[in-house]
Amino acid sequence: MWDILGISFLAGMSTPIGGWLVLQFRHLSMRVMTVLLGMASGIMVTVVITELIPTSIRSGSHSLFLLGFAAGWLMMWGLKIVVAMVMQKEQLAEEAKVYLKMGWFIAIAMAIHDLPEGLAIGAGNAVEQQVGLFIALAIALHNIPEGMSIAAPMRLGGMSKPRVFWVTFLIGFVTPLGTMLAAWLFSIAHSFIALSLAFASGAMAFVVARDIIPESWQLDKSATVVGVTLGSALMMAMALLHF
Repeated sequence: MWDILGISFLAGMSTPIGGWLVLQFRHLSMRVMTVLLGMASGIMVTVVITELIPTSIRSGSHSLFLLGFAAGWLMMWGLKIVVAMVMQKEQLAEEAKVYLKMGWFIAIAMAIHDLPEGLAIGAGNAVEQQVGLFIALAIALHNIPEGMSIAAPMRLGGMSKPRVFWVTFLIGFVTPLGTMLAAWLFSIAHSFIALSLAFASGAMAFVVARDIIPESWQLDKSATVVGVTLGSALMMAMALLHF
């Protein structure tokens, strides 16, 4: 238990590493930020398709997977509505405020899906230790560009470097919390393994399909394609090495 929790913590701490990397740039272009968003999307989609979905179905059933996937998607949909309602009350006409809004929305979305990511690490470890390690490594890799995608718009919006770093640190800490929750759920019923993997799939798929890809596509289509391709290629290479 403590081994996988420590690994999950290290995976989560990749998020502030990504944030720290952004803070080293004196000037950050919108194109670079779009490539980072695209990479995060490509990595997440590949993890869902190659690891989370197959492992969920093998651990449970197709019907249980569909139930968990729908629950994860609907939870993210509901939270997006809540966030949108809160944001509407803010006066964000200036360019700096627009960037801050983007940064906070991405941060909230990442924090929300980091919880099922932690669940996925715990669930994968419950099925097979190597599966848990691979999921943790995949999450650690994609947390770096995620941390960069959070930090970039916040810096463009004028947020101080220390505050940006601590925001990414707190978001990264959500991942081991999810793994702790997974250990408790799995002690109650084994079916939570398949369900939590499916839930993580739905939540991550929503973040990619309804948040990251539309935002990055609007900013720069070609940079988005480059980022998605790089992220997917990276995770496919890892999958080949894994098998």
